[in-house]
Amino acid sequence: MKKLYTLLTVVMLCWIGVSAQVVTTQPAVVQVDSRDIVITFHADRGNKGLMGVGKNTKVYAHTGVITNKSTSSSDWKYAPTWGNNAAKYEMTWVAANTWTLTIPDINTYYGVPAGETVKQLAFVFRTADNSKEGKGDGGKDIFVDVLPAGFQIELSSDLPGDIVTWERTGTFNVVCTRAADITLSVSTAQAPFAQAYNATSLTGTYTFVNPGETEIVAKAVANGQTVTKSLKFKRLVGGEYAPYPGGEIKMGAVTNPDGSVTFCIAAPEKESMLLVGSWNDYKITDSSLMSYDEDDEGNYYFWQTVKGLQPGKDYIYYYMVDGEKAVGDPYANLVLDPWNDRYITSSVFPNMPKYPSNVVSDTPVAVYNSTMNDYDWQITDFHGPAQSDLIVYELLIRDFTGTEGQARGNGTVAGVIEKLDYLKSLGVNAIELLPIMEFNGNLSWGYNTNFYFAPDKAYGTPDDYRELIDEAHARGMAVILDIVFNQSDGLHPWYMMYPIAQNPFYNGSAPHGYSVLNDWNQDNPLVQRQWHDALKYWITEYKVDGYRFDLVKGLGDNDSYNATYNPANNTWSNVTDAKTNAFNQSRIDRMKALHDAIREVKPDAYFINENLAGAQEENAMAKDGEINWANINNASCQFAMGYSSDSNLSRFYAPSDSRTWGSTVSYAESHDEERMAYKQAKWGVAGVKDNLAVSMRRLGSVAAQMLMTPGAHMIWQFQEFGADQTTKNSDGGNNTDNKKVIWSYLDDADRNGLMQSYRELCWLRRDNPAMFAEGVNTSVNSSSWNGRSISLVSGNSAIYTFVNPSVSDQVTVASGADLSGAGYKLLSCSYGTTPRATAAGVELAPGAYAVYGTANIAGIGTEAVVDSARVLIYGVEGAIVVEGECDDVQAYTVAGTRVPLSGLDPGLYIVRAGDQTAKVVVY
Repeated sequence: MKKLYTLLTVVMLCWIGVSAQVVTTQPAVVQVDSRDIVITFHADRGNKGLMGVGKNTKVYAHTGVITNKSTSSSDWKYAPTWGNNAAKYEMTWVAANTWTLTIPDINTYYGVPAGETVKQLAFVFRTADNSKEGKGDGGKDIFVDVLPAGFQIELSSDLPGDIVTWERTGTFNVVCTRAADITLSVSTAQAPFAQAYNATSLTGTYTFVNPGETEIVAKAVANGQTVTKSLKFKRLVGGEYAPYPGGEIKMGAVTNPDGSVTFCIAAPEKESMLLVGSWNDYKITDSSLMSYDEDDEGNYYFWQTVKGLQPGKDYIYYYMVDGEKAVGDPYANLVLDPWNDRYITSSVFPNMPKYPSNVVSDTPVAVYNSTMNDYDWQITDFHGPAQSDLIVYELLIRDFTGTEGQARGNGTVAGVIEKLDYLKSLGVNAIELLPIMEFNGNLSWGYNTNFYFAPDKAYGTPDDYRELIDEAHARGMAVILDIVFNQSDGLHPWYMMYPIAQNPFYNGSAPHGYSVLNDWNQDNPLVQRQWHDALKYWITEYKVDGYRFDLVKGLGDNDSYNATYNPANNTWSNVTDAKTNAFNQSRIDRMKALHDAIREVKPDAYFINENLAGAQEENAMAKDGEINWANINNASCQFAMGYSSDSNLSRFYAPSDSRTWGSTVSYAESHDEERMAYKQAKWGVAGVKDNLAVSMRRLGSVAAQMLMTPGAHMIWQFQEFGADQTTKNSDGGNNTDNKKVIWSYLDDADRNGLMQSYRELCWLRRDNPAMFAEGVNTSVNSSSWNGRSISLVSGNSAIYTFVNPSVSDQVTVASGADLSGAGYKLLSCSYGTTPRATAAGVELAPGAYAVYGTANIAGIGTEAVVDSARVLIYGVEGAIVVEGECDDVQAYTVAGTRVPLSGLDPGLYIVRAGDQTAKVVVY
């Protein structure tokens, strides 16, 4: 790597990381009066955001200047509006990953007025459509120094930093703006170690042997004028082999019984590691060098024990790899971010530790606090429903709460806590959070994880997350975390520590067909240890109840996809979707190993795979007690829009799709799929797309066909009241932009009615688990367009669901039994409709559903015993009926408002008769 210095000296103990130059220039020394400056952008360096972009793709420079009037490095002057594709900013393709831009004259090109002095040129490179960006390491802007006119020199070194941790030789280069006599020397030596006469450049080498500080001085003399530049380095001594205390190597910051803390990081093939921390004001000395231990595979673990840290105090730390690259801690429990933390308000994260920008700038850093994981749990031994009984509510904290009616992405953990009572009343028994581990930026779905042991601060504090889980448990709801083991973003320490071609933790390109961001090398035992440790950590320290594993298709062994590996650049070719989708035993084995790790700390933890593979593979996973996502979105949308083709919803029931009973969590919508209501409004048939009441009714019938089949199911946030914002970009990819907060949708009667349908159906399941258990006589006919039915029969108990798929016709769906008698009751039906049971079947309005059950089924309406007398409570059109002796009957809306027993609007009501409570639907 090459490091370019334009300052007279480098401040010794303040580490500002510098990487290989993303931009080089001709002339090598850019001055205010330079002409025809050629800026060469190397797309395979820095963040590599434009690496691999071909010559036929237009690339532009977004460029401005830093002047003597700029207040900071972010205060660019004279830059165009973002996305300006004027010809002057268009880059010229030279070769693979190499692009150039010519600036004829700095002041003219940028429009800098007289009297203002340019100090730096600033760049971000992008594609014409702004979909990809080329920046420096860590996503930083790129700067080129501009020196004054006249005789100047530049001094650069191939050493990546100013700390030298072993005896090594550095190469030093001097470039002059005119011919001169040039020397390179050590400040304490009389004789130079390199010199040249009447030259414009000089290269020399120097070996750092002696400990302590060394200053390398470049001097150029021409026409009686002398110019000097210097670089300072420090050679450290220490960092010997020593066994990790206690024998078992534990990564991260571990508090010892005596109060000391042992810090440890794995770094195969690295020579040295420095621990830099706030406990000594980030001073780098010989004692900063960490000892190292080695495992059976030859991997180095660097460790150091620090004493005297105060309990309950925040200590900030980071590591410096081989004295050159600052990185965070892969096992950090809290992470500080130099780019995004400034936008997190104190109301979201009070007293957040401040990023130490005076000593480090280009990497996230870690926070240690001995009490960070202390929390006074109110629920200490929560156990949720059986895995096959899960009714999961998938939510993205960012968009679930916040500013109503706006897409600001300001949802918080505290906001979710305020909505827990709503979720409880809805009848779901589990909440699945899109990834909350520290991700890149503040506005994200979370699938760009950088740190797997730290919650992202954009939503709240660590204790906010714990409170959310505790309060959910107090309401009988489990909490499941979505976790991403296929890929990470570019700020994970193990990604930053190595060039990608030599990175033992990552593949340069994925061996499977679902590559996203940076592909983890699943063959590396340290990667697998990270997964096992992370899974145990969130269960033990946050009491989560299980996980949904993202993109399991990518978690196989590298060679299991039959791709071709190129060791020269750590990449894979001959990758196909067909090979990725084929049966893969290594995926089965890997998921079992992860499940075994979880079972060590929580045997009944939920284990959900997003595999979307064939039945053979997923049934093998089911034998291990795992369940798999089942995507029924397309058929659900077809039914919702009013199309008979491809509308078979029988796959909501696992055996209908050749899956093991209870082995799927099926869904009509998820964060990855388009909203049914969006497609209804855009492509629905006549009578659906232009009629909200009908479209909501059909969505309710989709819900009935899903929730009334045995097995686990999932609801994507706001699905229950017809969310209709598109989730897709024009190219069909996921639109991860902020979405509007739409709780006001519940003010609409038809949308609220849909929500009530979901509520009734969820509670029917929760109140009657035995009817959805394995062994119940189950018949699912959710394919016919003439009428659909689901039958659950167990002994003298039964639940029957009927659906009319027609868009325009009232249909009688055959029931096989006369449900109009006293032995049966209506349990749920589409909002605004009145089903009629006859000897022939159930008469339903177009697109409507109805659920009937035997009298002994608990649900909407009930038979109760009040003061030794039997009382039957049920709803009819506009009224609540109470049959039997009971003087104390009170009715309430679900919002808690007391209402009379008659003259009621359609909806769900809560009825109290003596000491008994019933849920009643009025039509």
